[in-house]
Amino acid sequence: MIDTLQDYPVAGIATDGAHSTKQGRTRYRGVDLATGDILFSQQAGNRTANVGEFLGVVTAARYILEHNYVPAVIYTDSTTAISWYRAGRAATRRRSPDVLRAEVFLRLMAVPLATVEIRHWDTRRWGEIPADYGEK
Repeated sequence: MIDTLQDYPVAGIATDGAHSTKQGRTRYRGVDLATGDILFSQQAGNRTANVGEFLGVVTAARYILEHNYVPAVIYTDSTTAISWYRAGRAATRRRSPDVLRAEVFLRLMAVPLATVEIRHWDTRRWGEIPADYGEK
């Protein structure tokens, strides 16, 4: 049996986004992997899962800069969010004020954000971040 938790990340911010078609809501959050604390959890209106994932990554980057968070590492299971973050622009037709603010932040803070590392969360290996992770 392979130990799937062998390389499990123990430090950094793990982000997750989700969209409920039934409820018409998109949410995203960030969890401190070292403590299990939820650092942020927000609603993004009726958007898409990809938009939620992108906003989660950008919010984590903002959190890192504002709080001098160490290590400056963000995990997401969304390759789309990673791509949009690196491009500094969300490739979505569903523009919203939140997405526009995130894009402006990425452009304005490009130099300090160069120190923030984005890594892919290996869901197959480590599983999903449980819905109640960090909630007390």
